[in-house]
Amino acid sequence: MSPSTLLIAAVAVVSPWPAGVYLPAGRAVDEAYRQEFATCDREDRFSGHAIRGCRSDPNAVTALRRLPGGEIAYASKLAVDLDGSPFACSPNHGRMDQCPTSLMLPDGKGGEVPVDADTIPYVVIPFAGPRDVRGRFTKLTGVDVGDFGYVQYHGVMVPVIVADTGPFAKLGEGSIALHRALGRELCSERGPDTSCTRVGDDIESIGDNVVTVLFPGSARHDLTPANLAITISREVRRLRSGMARAPS
Repeated sequence: MSPSTLLIAAVAVVSPWPAGVYLPAGRAVDEAYRQEFATCDREDRFSGHAIRGCRSDPNAVTALRRLPGGEIAYASKLAVDLDGSPFACSPNHGRMDQCPTSLMLPDGKGGEVPVDADTIPYVVIPFAGPRDVRGRFTKLTGVDVGDFGYVQYHGVMVPVIVADTGPFAKLGEGSIALHRALGRELCSERGPDTSCTRVGDDIESIGDNVVTVLFPGSARHDLTPANLAITISREVRRLRSGMARAPS
């Protein structure tokens, strides 16, 4: 089945914010924590730890807020994650690519398979790192692997799931399928089975102003490769319908 048949449809909106979302109406999750991302962008340091890569690919986290209904919303860059895709699981994968994702799904044979970055729009949350900063994003926000949400950029809204985790000092990353749904096709070559076999050598992030809204505690435990895409779409629609209304 081709990625286009599995992609969750992007929904056009006219507001500069996602429908029902107005970041200034929320309250800061932890402004000192948000500022650490800005410090890392300037100095490659986060909470006293030396970091590589913030200055060359800034987080651009300009907001990290808890909305009136409890949702977590942030504005940031959006880097690219290939983990879980056939490309990342092949011998030709890049240096940073991994086959497993933090969210693994039952394969129906007693094993597990990763969430495919090439077919499922997903986001990545900060987690890995030294003990004092490990999992700090989840502790502060309540957002964990498996939770649902949506991403908006330039008037396009895409339902997503939190399917992977990354370094503690990096916020703002999504699957190649999410980038495709936002209008960026990053796969440069596909095989006979339509799976991506080649990507660009230097894939750049969307630099800023990507709005992500996540629903803490919304994870489900009945997900399979067969029902994942439709469940994301349905759950996000249901969760958004219950959001506290806010000015657009």
